[in-house]
Amino acid sequence: MNIIISSLFASLAFFLPIIAIVFGIVWLVKVVNRFEKRAAEKLELERQNAEQFRVLIERLDHIEQQLDSNTKRS
Repeated sequence: MNIIISSLFASLAFFLPIIAIVFGIVWLVKVVNRFEKRAAEKLELERQNAEQFRVLIERLDHIEQQLDSNTKRS
């Protein structure tokens, strides 16, 4: 009986660090994926903002051209 219990503790002492390392790696991968997802979302938001800004600049250029053509006619 004593040999069985000591074998159990020995195997537990052997496998517990391995299990802890595996869980640590899985947790680390999840954290990194979460940060990558946030970064990708932030990048997409910045891209959308840049596109909206480009559209606004084009509209302002169009308005400026209209104002220039109106002042030339007068």
